[in-house]
Amino acid sequence: MARKRRSSKNKKSQLPLVLGGGGGVLLLALAAAMVMKPADNAGDSPESRFSVADYRQDASRLTGNTYRLKARVENIETLGNDRLVAVSLPENSQERLPLLVRSGVTGRVNLTRGDTFVFEVVCRNGKDEQGLDVKGIMVVENVETK
Repeated sequence: MARKRRSSKNKKSQLPLVLGGGGGVLLLALAAAMVMKPADNAGDSPESRFSVADYRQDASRLTGNTYRLKARVENIETLGNDRLVAVSLPENSQERLPLLVRSGVTGRVNLTRGDTFVFEVVCRNGKDEQGLDVKGIMVVENVETK
């Protein structure tokens, strides 16, 4: 007895559905890969993204941001066990940027006036001596020699 073959019509009608669904999944995967892919912009380093003018205008917008700044030490003031270091950036050497260096952060690096270092900083919020809010404090997380 010969077997009756099923019509291939049903299989053909499912093909666009399968291809469409698979294509949608593929497009979704490509979109997710593009969104999750880290930026590969050689000229867009954290050093080039930091702007002293933006910091001066509204430092609170930078809160939580981390930067890697190559800067020259212009002045050092002691605050208890911590230090307040005024630095200048190469692209804006006339303006001073204050950095809070907590005790022990520098490790074996000796901060000296006139020398250039690489500072890893995080922009934070805090309180002054009167308990008032101070926004946009640049706190040093790590220091490296240039």
